[in-house]
Amino acid sequence: MTKVAFILNFTKEYKGGINYIKNLLYACSLEKQSNLEFFLFVPSDIEQEYIDTFSPYAQIIRTSILKRKTLPWFFEKVLERKFSINFLLLRLLKKHKIDVVSHSNFFDRYKSLKIINWVPDFQILHYPDLWNDSERERILKLYRNIVKYSDRIILSSNDAFKDYKGFTSEKIEKVRVMQFVSQPVSISKTELDVVKETVKNKYNIDRDFFYLPNQFWSHKNHITAFKAVNLLKKQGLNPLLITTGHMADYREGSEHIKLIHDYINDNDLADNILLLGLIPYNEVLILISTCLALINPSLFEGWSSTVEEAKSSGKQIILSDIPIHKEQNPATGLYFNPLNEQELAGILKNVLENPPKPQDISLVKENLEARTKLFAEKYHSIIAELF
Repeated sequence: MTKVAFILNFTKEYKGGINYIKNLLYACSLEKQSNLEFFLFVPSDIEQEYIDTFSPYAQIIRTSILKRKTLPWFFEKVLERKFSINFLLLRLLKKHKIDVVSHSNFFDRYKSLKIINWVPDFQILHYPDLWNDSERERILKLYRNIVKYSDRIILSSNDAFKDYKGFTSEKIEKVRVMQFVSQPVSISKTELDVVKETVKNKYNIDRDFFYLPNQFWSHKNHITAFKAVNLLKKQGLNPLLITTGHMADYREGSEHIKLIHDYINDNDLADNILLLGLIPYNEVLILISTCLALINPSLFEGWSSTVEEAKSSGKQIILSDIPIHKEQNPATGLYFNPLNEQELAGILKNVLENPPKPQDISLVKENLEARTKLFAEKYHSIIAELF
């Protein structure tokens, strides 16, 4: 067996990364002939929710090395800063006889250890001003290290591969494009109806709604969706847009979130736009399954989880006409210019007046199974190349 480790060394607010790893491990668990054994190294104080999520697919190794502000964590940071090595973590990986470290922004190795890293996107090349100088240099240094030290580099789209070649001409032979697949909610209709009512009551959802499940980073472009809702309200309609996601953008402090709240308050939209913040992922899946349509107005994506969730559930999605969304090509997609709220308002109005018919569930399921199988096979083939 080949032992593959993932290191949960990013913040828990980064739901996209956490869900990506979960979906990858789930896909691999369906491969009957798999020779891979998975390990997940996590902070010793991680919430039980994450243990429950990952334990069906990987052996969970809790460690204080990853728990912020503990003595081992501080010691590891000092060694990393002074000698550019994660000594304690490397020793722990060796103890468990790990063969591959994957998707972990990890660069150290003992002789037999292989390194696979994942670059979600190259947004920083397109919108460099969203970061301050030191943060921008930190990210670019990370990318340079990924290029230099990885045995394989995984990108999520051909669009990202084009950006990679704009970033560097080096190590192109290491790059593999692997398009991830999101899994939909998997419960019976009876259970769905019960949970649906629970979620509706919990969040006071009193009518049909659109759902925008993006993090509140400025490039996610919530404001265009909010302006479209405002236009519909001025036409005498009563649309409801529900949003979820971490209510912060570390690059811009609190200013971006303040602008969002100000727009809602100034235009009296509190009854039309619900900001739920971070909610449990099972509730996210319920909102996806029960909304009129998903919305993704983003100005930039690496490979949109929202679009993948629409494809996997057969849900209508209204999305910006950026290249990556065109590459993802959802069958239920309705495209709009992300800077044109009038165009988006027109689409929303049409969906309100003509609700989409449910997709053929058997065809949606068949398509999902095929994409999931390709996802797992691609990852297995990347691992196999290393040995």
